[in-house]
Amino acid sequence: MLRKADRQFEIAETDFEPNHFGDRVALLALVRGLEAIPEPSRVLLLTPSRYILNGVRYGLCNWEGQGFELERLGRRVAVRNHDLWARVAQARQFHRITAKYSESGLRETFRQEQQGLSVPSIADDIREALNETQRELETINSLEPLAACA
Repeated sequence: MLRKADRQFEIAETDFEPNHFGDRVALLALVRGLEAIPEPSRVLLLTPSRYILNGVRYGLCNWEGQGFELERLGRRVAVRNHDLWARVAQARQFHRITAKYSESGLRETFRQEQQGLSVPSIADDIREALNETQRELETINSLEPLAACA
């Protein structure tokens, strides 16, 4: 689910990837979401996936500089889901992505929203994350390059 902060823009989609489950599908959803945003944007990603959270926060900068390969037992091996991580890295050239952990059951939340039920847990997470991000933006004096790695 993609939402603009002012709710003027929203996309909600579901999909199925045969023979792919878990982390890969969640990462594919991230890629498709980032690629669906029509102009450079600040993106706040709320995810219950530690795999995606750590990949966005820490892995991308390391993996990109090494051609999405790691050394493992003396050999160079591709990072798991390297094809999708490369697409996230490409999207980072246009979007400033901030990832935050959200314990909310996002799948259940999506189902409840589709049924028109109120969902306070994810709404609270979104509101809190947006307020925190707004405070961070107010303290920044100058913008660093969009694709900067720490």
